[in-house]
Amino acid sequence: MMKKGYDRAVGAAVFTIALVVFLASPVRPLMDSNFSMLLSQSLLDHHSFTLDAYALPRYPPMQRRSRVTVGGLYQLEYVNGRIYYLYPPGPSLLSLPFVVLFNAAGVSAANPDGSPNERGELVIQCGLAALLMALLAVVFYVTSRMMLPPAWSALLALGTAFGTQVWSTASRTLWSDTWGIFLLGFVILMLVAQETGRYPLRPVLFATLLAWTYFTKPTYSISIVAVTGYVLFYHRRLFPVYAVVGAAWFAAFVAYSWYHFGERLPHYYTFYQYFELRMLAIALPGNLISPSRGLLVFVPVLLFIAYLLVRYREDIEMPRLAVLSLTVVALHLLSVSQLRPWHGGHSYGPRLSVGIVPWFFLAALLAVAAWRRGHAAADPTARPTRWRVEAALGATLLVVSMAMNAVGAVSSAGLQWNATPLNVDQHPERVWDWHDAQFLAPWRR
Repeated sequence: MMKKGYDRAVGAAVFTIALVVFLASPVRPLMDSNFSMLLSQSLLDHHSFTLDAYALPRYPPMQRRSRVTVGGLYQLEYVNGRIYYLYPPGPSLLSLPFVVLFNAAGVSAANPDGSPNERGELVIQCGLAALLMALLAVVFYVTSRMMLPPAWSALLALGTAFGTQVWSTASRTLWSDTWGIFLLGFVILMLVAQETGRYPLRPVLFATLLAWTYFTKPTYSISIVAVTGYVLFYHRRLFPVYAVVGAAWFAAFVAYSWYHFGERLPHYYTFYQYFELRMLAIALPGNLISPSRGLLVFVPVLLFIAYLLVRYREDIEMPRLAVLSLTVVALHLLSVSQLRPWHGGHSYGPRLSVGIVPWFFLAALLAVAAWRRGHAAADPTARPTRWRVEAALGATLLVVSMAMNAVGAVSSAGLQWNATPLNVDQHPERVWDWHDAQFLAPWRR
């Protein structure tokens, strides 16, 4: 009983620290997710996926690749004369209960006259994003406790919350990835629970969680394919139910798309049209090591995790989960490195890699557990020195990762960098300029 009480207290502390820091961080950009809470409001008030009932500007149609946007409002599109939110509907649907609570508190994404309420939109998004990411930190803590003691679990949970794009991007406003990684966190929890023998895998819930990650953003299809292969190879008995449930959710999504857009998938889901294989040679290094978009620059603690996985590979308790996490990470990076634009537009750091943060966490959990096992079995005479050196290296890289992501959360200069002195969308070469690196923007502007 004492152990459970202690765990709950630590979990509550992780949640409180994360929530307070996320809410106190002042950078709150309203970009791709603008109008997503207005869509939630439309579903509540008008039971409609269209935004026609609101007094939105009816700008002339503007052709943008395969879609027609409402003038410069790139988040909205015209389809058969009706206005739709361009981005995936999943976050708006999942947010419905929270929007009801905000409405009860007098906060809405729509004004009484039907015009959009940008402040209300921002308040709902910021509050919900901070809450979801604080809860995700707790999910990480609970997952870690299956393999690590409380102190290490808390360190891993808070390290992932503050040392990755969770702090600099996903907790700022309600990006599609905010809901996506929240759901994926539970997928990781269920995988670890199954592998450790704590709880059996529940195929209906498991397939439902994965399906809804796809409804938040199409790039989660990579995780879905990889996890499906894992279930097929290692849990074949569960596969029929898992496959039927997943297929049913996908069929429902296709029906939604056909009804509203007359196509099998919404326009945003045809992102494969923007793939250019020739970009890989530039974009992959850019997504890994460029000073303003490089994953290893903004989250250098991943280098330490990679070292642990290699150095203590014989001590990894669940190697097939390690293979699964690394496979998803590799495929995701290869995928987003073929997109146009590969640098993620006006964002801070490696935004296009937010969706694989839970897989980073899983790799880190397996690596740290292997590290502890390896040192427990090592020669006692050599153990202290090597442990201190490795611990110092890991702590240093974690602090640097937290500092890098803090810039995106607390300094508006990080986002302003995208537009000044040159627009990064027109001059993507800027992401390679170490003299004008994005994380240095607060000290240079």
